[in-house]
Formats: sequence, structure tokens, C-alpha cells
Amino acid sequence: MIEVEYRPEIGLLDVMMTGKIQFSQMKEYCLNLLKEVTVANGVRILEDASSAELQYDVDDAKKLGLIMESELGQHLFVRHALIRRNPLDTAFGMIRIQNNTSDRYQLKVFSTPEYGRNWLLNEN
Repeated sequence: MIEVEYRPEIGLLDVMMTGKIQFSQMKEYCLNLLKEVTVANGVRILEDASSAELQYDVDDAKKLGLIMESELGQHLFVRHALIRRNPLDTAFGMIRIQNNTSDRYQLKVFSTPEYGRNWLLNEN
């Protein structure tokens, strides 16, 4: 399951993923995540999949990164913290980072939500 909550007071999309997550679910999530967010400067996403089992492959990880880049739209920037706990999901996150081609889309992988939130809210 993928749950998204927008926290306008800090300009943060808080995403919690649990259970088995198929590529089709991730694709839909990436295509729709930024559609309803209207902020003047940028979007910050804290995506916690530490309790999820991501069920896709290397090529799918690359596709997800391309989808996110294509959905930037009017946003000046998107800063995206990926919270991953197991080695395979961490590797998929690193693949997305390596394949990123947009200066407006910044993403990093973290092992805890606290580190990810700190990066999102304190980095300029």
C-alpha cells in the first residue's frame, strides 16, 4: 500500500509504503504524485519504503526515475529522499540516482526517515 500525506506547514509530501509494491503501483504513484501539489518554489518528498517489499527490477528502477523527471512540470525543483532498508531496494535507489539527468530533480537514499527529513528540510 502507498499512502501520501501533504504537510503544507513544512512543504513536505510524506509517503509511507508497506507490504508488496508492484512496478505498476510505483508507476501510478510516480505519475500522480506531483499533480495536486501547488507550491511556489519546490517540492520535498520523504518516501519511506522501509516496511515495503519493492517488486520490480533494474530496468523498472530506471523507468521510475525517468517518470519522475518527466513529471516535474512547473516545479522549480523536487528534492526526494528515498528511505530504504534492504540492500536490493537501496541498490534500486542508487540506480535511480545514477540515471538522473535533471538538475531540478535531486534524490538521495537514506536508511532512516530522520536522516532523510533532515536533508530535505535543512539543505539549501
